[in-house]
Amino acid sequence: MRPPSGALWSLTLVCLACETGPAIYEHTGFAMGTVAQLKVVAYDASPAEEALVRAMAELARIERITTVYSDSSDVARLARDAGGDPRALPEDLDWILESALRVAERSGGAFDPTAGPLVRAWGFPEEPALPDSVDLAAALELVSWEGCSKTEEGWQLTVAGMELDLGGIAKGYAVDRAADALAAVTGNCLVNVGGDLAVRGSRPGRSGWHIGIQDPREPSRLFLKIQVSGNRAVATSGDYQRAFDVDGIRYHHILDPRRGWPAGELRSVTVVAPTCELADAWATAAFVLGPEEGLEALEAHPDLEGVLVEEDEKGDLVLHRTSGMVALEVGG
Repeated sequence: MRPPSGALWSLTLVCLACETGPAIYEHTGFAMGTVAQLKVVAYDASPAEEALVRAMAELARIERITTVYSDSSDVARLARDAGGDPRALPEDLDWILESALRVAERSGGAFDPTAGPLVRAWGFPEEPALPDSVDLAAALELVSWEGCSKTEEGWQLTVAGMELDLGGIAKGYAVDRAADALAAVTGNCLVNVGGDLAVRGSRPGRSGWHIGIQDPREPSRLFLKIQVSGNRAVATSGDYQRAFDVDGIRYHHILDPRRGWPAGELRSVTVVAPTCELADAWATAAFVLGPEEGLEALEAHPDLEGVLVEEDEKGDLVLHRTSGMVALEVGG
């Protein structure tokens, strides 16, 4: 997560008004290195504006403690202490790490919060390039979720040189916290930060919120639409989000932390979960696991639904859905 440049923090309210009853108040800004779109249902502008300000503040707060782009963040401090004594962490980061390690264990390391050295070796996101084989091997030696542990004194990375990369879960957690802030108004809201999305309640006049899923080969086109309501979240990992080409070969940012190279079998994975934190992490894990193992891993969790998109030899997209995903899909 990059720190915001040219901060778009001034609040502009867009009221999608209804003739009677509540209206949707919307704000689009910049947070966690990407565009943030927030919608809250309210009966008048004042509580809506206050909630939108609080929600944007929550996104900024979580970014401050989880970013690797600031030497003063708790994640950066933990990396500097790697191989040394444990460090006490803020409650939010404590929660994020515990959740990340659970997903790491259950996915067999397909999701790994200690992939920082690997991401750095590939130069994502600023200067992506093919890494030197020696540098890549050295980075891979430092990636081990089992080397991130919690003691009575706090958290520690057990080997000097280890670094966290929480890009696959921290944004989802921040989206959850922003949604909680908006939900305090009427219980109905939507938060979308760079494709990580959480809803509470429903949109006025509908039984839920309609969410579009991008075509991984034509991201400007939606190829699937779902409806979610209540406390639900949606996150997508795709090979189109950050990538570069070398000699006609495409390399993307979703790295397999077990092997050190971009995962190659899928084009995108969308996961629906009770929290965006879980949707975010499992979208990454399932992408790395591939169509068969990824689908099996999602099916093993009754609270998770998803669609894994593969491209066949003819270039056609093949969708692998969990058993409950079809029930969420809507036409149009």
